[in-house]
Amino acid sequence: MDELPRAASLVIVGGGFAGAATAYHLARAGAGDGVVVIEREAICGAHASGKNAALLRQIADDDDTTALTVRGAAFLREPPAGFAPHAVVDRTGSILCADDAAALDVLAARARLHDVACERVAAADIAARWPQLATMRSAGGLLVRDDGVIDVGAALAGYLAGARAGGVRVVTRCELHAIHADREGVRLDTAQGAIHAGAIAIAAGAWAGVVGAMAGRDEPFTAIKRHLFVTQPPAGAPGVPFVWHLGRDAFYVRREGAGLLLSGCDSRAVPPADVVADDDAADVLAERIRRAAPGLVGLEVKRAWACLRTFAPDHRMKIGWDAQRPWLYWIAALAGHGATASSAVGERAARDLTTAVRRTTAA
Repeated sequence: MDELPRAASLVIVGGGFAGAATAYHLARAGAGDGVVVIEREAICGAHASGKNAALLRQIADDDDTTALTVRGAAFLREPPAGFAPHAVVDRTGSILCADDAAALDVLAARARLHDVACERVAAADIAARWPQLATMRSAGGLLVRDDGVIDVGAALAGYLAGARAGGVRVVTRCELHAIHADREGVRLDTAQGAIHAGAIAIAAGAWAGVVGAMAGRDEPFTAIKRHLFVTQPPAGAPGVPFVWHLGRDAFYVRREGAGLLLSGCDSRAVPPADVVADDDAADVLAERIRRAAPGLVGLEVKRAWACLRTFAPDHRMKIGWDAQRPWLYWIAALAGHGATASSAVGERAARDLTTAVRRTTAA
């Protein structure tokens, strides 16, 4: 990657989906020169951006988030020419399930509001596609044909390549140690030396609160640990749409090669860290599946890992200028929707940041 310069108009802290997509859209707006992305790890996207389930799900839990996931999904399904060497999304479709018809009505109403095409399917229709879910406890689901599975590596590489082509520098192995404000902006002390910037954007995922504290801002973000599993191939051929049960015993399942990728949607608050799977994670999953979808019980787990999702107290994404630090911008608390919403999040942030970048560059 690139060497750390001594000055920048904007430093984006974090090279995952939030930071990379913001840098990409700044470059597309002609404001990439003078922008630097710093990433603590040796590669970008080493944590949540690279360890998630890669599910492109448009209908989220609220309208604000859904507006971003719908716009972000549209970009990933049909990115600009040259963004990636192949399709970024495998348009498998999804089936979103719920415990009762009223919950499905809410999801269908949100889909209509945001022009997401979907259709109601009965439990029998789901079982026809997924025999293992014939005993799943649900009131049916919504089939969303334009959902799918994201090639997260290709998407992240596309953002970073586009950003660098537009003048953005990307510096890895560049852990941030301290932030000091001065009259002209802010100085960042890093593992590769100091850099002075007119503004900084925090896109550090689960570490957003840690970076914010360096800037004197105590934001109550919560990092939530979730486990994911890849199982052996099940008996019978599973259907193509991934299934996400949004009810009391939530879980999701999709094809992963010949096997399945499965999560019991467990949620435990933990400190920001490079998390690993708990020793009892498979047992916790088995108990969840036993209640929600008994037909999936007994599958052998071949691989297990954990990732972090980050939430603000109101479960809304935090995208915007800080109220007390005029040089500080937040791109944080993406609540597990960072991959799907990435382009829309980056586009919104870049729109806010472009003026500041150009003003600093001109000065």
